[in-house]
Amino acid sequence: MTFWRNKYFIVVAAVLVIILAGIIYYYQNETKISRKPDISSPTPTEETQKTPSGEERWYIQFSVKQQKSTAYTEAASAPVASSGKQYHFGGVAVHPRHPLQYGGKATTPIIPYGTEIFLNKPIKIQGEERQSLVVLDTGDVNYGLWPDHPYWFDIYWGNTNYYNVKDARNYGAHLTDYYWYEPWK
Repeated sequence: MTFWRNKYFIVVAAVLVIILAGIIYYYQNETKISRKPDISSPTPTEETQKTPSGEERWYIQFSVKQQKSTAYTEAASAPVASSGKQYHFGGVAVHPRHPLQYGGKATTPIIPYGTEIFLNKPIKIQGEERQSLVVLDTGDVNYGLWPDHPYWFDIYWGNTNYYNVKDARNYGAHLTDYYWYEPWK
């Protein structure tokens, strides 16, 4: 009878140790779980981190790989970009959310206007390295050039003149990895 009591005691003790270890593990790891995404690198601008009422805003990170990037120029007398902003270095055009031939609008970009996209590798534009670019226009509205690259972007290379056009053509079309943040809605 003593044998069975010892065996029963060992089984109960083992079960209690396992339960205790599970409880300790749970409470040690509970503090490591974050309910808010880590956007520490890079941080959105201070103005966009808080709402007017002072509440913190949450962001979601999107990333894409192996998307085409090209370069374009624009005439100095051209009207403003589809965002209503002037063309500037560091600005890019992206596809509209849906191609025009399928009911899309040229003024609804796939990445919102004003969004900063962060490049995994810098791009040299007019001799200056850029780690990030800003969405200011739409282009290729029918997805005619890059239908397999929905997150293609076209870099504004400057006013249309002989040298800028030549440099933009020399840039060609590259596969690019990048990411961006959008406010959680």
